[in-house]
Amino acid sequence: MRIGSVKWVIFAVTSLGNFIGMLDFSSVNIALYRISQAFDLPVSAVQWVMLSYQIVLTSLLTFFGRLGDGVSRRKLYACGFLVFGTGALLSGTAVNFGVLLFARTVQGVGGAILISNSFSIVSGVFKGRSRGKALGFLGAVTHLAGMTAPSIGGFLLDSSSWRAIFIPGCALSFAAFLPALRILPVGKTAEKVRIDVKGTILLMIGVASLLFAVAQAPSWGILSVRTGACAVVAAVFMTFFVRHEKRAAAPLVSFHLFEKPVFLFSNLALMLSYPAMYPNTVIFPFYSQEVLGNSPTLTGLLILPFSLFYLMTAVATGTLPPKKRMFAGMILLGAGLFAFTFAGMNAAVWSLVAMQIVMGVGNALFQPSVNTVILNATPKDSTGMASGILSLFRNTGIAAGSVVSVGLYETYRQNALAGGADIRTASLSAYHFALFCGIGFALVCLTFIIKAVRTKQ
Repeated sequence: MRIGSVKWVIFAVTSLGNFIGMLDFSSVNIALYRISQAFDLPVSAVQWVMLSYQIVLTSLLTFFGRLGDGVSRRKLYACGFLVFGTGALLSGTAVNFGVLLFARTVQGVGGAILISNSFSIVSGVFKGRSRGKALGFLGAVTHLAGMTAPSIGGFLLDSSSWRAIFIPGCALSFAAFLPALRILPVGKTAEKVRIDVKGTILLMIGVASLLFAVAQAPSWGILSVRTGACAVVAAVFMTFFVRHEKRAAAPLVSFHLFEKPVFLFSNLALMLSYPAMYPNTVIFPFYSQEVLGNSPTLTGLLILPFSLFYLMTAVATGTLPPKKRMFAGMILLGAGLFAFTFAGMNAAVWSLVAMQIVMGVGNALFQPSVNTVILNATPKDSTGMASGILSLFRNTGIAAGSVVSVGLYETYRQNALAGGADIRTASLSAYHFALFCGIGFALVCLTFIIKAVRTKQ
């Protein structure tokens, strides 16, 4: 079977893997309250249903990205569907909380296989300008998963129990297993890949400690001893990881990739883009409902223009020069964040829709183009590794962006309430504070983009 004749079918199967991985990443948190009731546990305990998946997935992205360079990506990706579906099935039928946590780690392994190899499969199938278009579509699918996850999860919870939240991942994974095994290209780019076990363990502990510190900082306190201890553990293990990788015969991460400024600065820009835009993406529903008094349905409709214009823009501009799109996208994201700082207690619907459109267009220009720039700067025999690194930076940014945004918002809001402000005033001022912090991240992100744009690949 010629790849050229079925490349969009290959894209569909691959994007499905990315979709379910990101869908699960974002949807389960809506069921945490129901799970806490079912197992009679505090929310602080059941948050590990979400964190265990995120930590395992993020920690293994680089490992499976590198593994994809030396084994059949067809078999590896099909295996990812099988592992993810098995984890979802075990999660939905878990008889106790311990089994549920184990099942979520299994899902995290499957999600890491799928997400770490999706970009390398797509970039290997599509060439030239069509690659930018395909990566734009893939970015749109990933974004669509994150945006639709709460509504899908809410519908399943209202229709059934918390166990239903795992039905989409289970059904779609098992349905995609055979098509992946038959249609996907082998995609092996290296004759033999040695697995760096020590590097994998060091990276897992380092990334897990970092994400754990970021996740717990809002409840423990940023300057608490426990947060500091986790941060120190993360720093120590990441230092050991870097030293080990520079000496390893078959490194998990080839640091020569980071010697290319365009690769380094584009990955940093990708990671920081999430703390930049998430103060609006994550906090806007709080503003809409607590300050404006909108219903959850209207809030969802106000967010919809962001997703629609993301999809349309990503498709329409996929063939334009990626570096220019990357720069223009972050400018628009920053402008959108700044515009939202003027949203008050009586903001007109049309103004909110207009600002969401600006944010959606900006994100659509930035996200697919930065993926293209990163992969275009990568040697062919390292695309799997580069895809894993890209996914590692992206998912670290997503996790950090979510936690930091909520932490900034809630801390400022509680301080305002303690100072005598009413709920609406406190929520509005906290929303604006989070937005200004997001603008700060966007400016730092923009400096990295400028460095990447000015660099010749």
